[in-house]
Amino acid sequence: MKKATLLLLLLSFISTGIVFAQDDDLPPPTSKPKADDKRPDSDFVGFKPKKKVDLSKFIIEPNFNLSIGQGMVVLGLSPYVGYKVFEPKNGKGNAGNTGLFVGGGVTYFYSGFRNIEFRDATGNAYYANANWHTFGGGVFTQYNIWRGFFARLRFEVLHRRMDDFTSGGVYVQTYPGTNKYTVIIPKVEKTIPALLIGAGYNLLQSKNFFFPILVSYNVLHPFTTADQRAYSLYPRGLVVQLGFINVF
Repeated sequence: MKKATLLLLLLSFISTGIVFAQDDDLPPPTSKPKADDKRPDSDFVGFKPKKKVDLSKFIIEPNFNLSIGQGMVVLGLSPYVGYKVFEPKNGKGNAGNTGLFVGGGVTYFYSGFRNIEFRDATGNAYYANANWHTFGGGVFTQYNIWRGFFARLRFEVLHRRMDDFTSGGVYVQTYPGTNKYTVIIPKVEKTIPALLIGAGYNLLQSKNFFFPILVSYNVLHPFTTADQRAYSLYPRGLVVQLGFINVF
């Protein structure tokens, strides 16, 4: 009886060792799917690469301006960026990146005037400096038609802060017994909206960068007051733009 019991214990010990040995032979767990998991009906999805931004769908109009004249300097920056939201069926093979773009941008430019001459009632000459600041932004819709030609609708709101030396409100304060004086220039601030519709041509012949010659009309011009027109960036309604510069 004792021999039978010892024999059973020995057999149990041997079988347990075999089981552990089989477990040790198993490969370690892995996160990689088996070949069978790659079949179309498998639930395994895997890791998808991040989708890259298609830079060819962007258009950029840098609009940087620097001009220096006698007693005057103008420094301007008005970048606009658009993204393609619609492309015609034959647009991919058509030169000029045709399609519909929407976007927006910001505007700031500084105008500085030095040694402006003023005269009092007796004809004495006095000199002073003045500054203009214009800043704001807007949104636009543009359709690239063909080979650099495009149509554009742009709405913008610009705020102008100016030393108003052209309206006749300037006066000179003198100090008797000295050669000192102070030219007092009234300041004016105006916020003026504009809705420009027009067509143009990209002089750079680039699909993504724009330096346009553009003819536009401010459709809000007939509805603005005479005061707003006097201080507007587009006082005549009709605007001819070469890059950043409004030439008319």
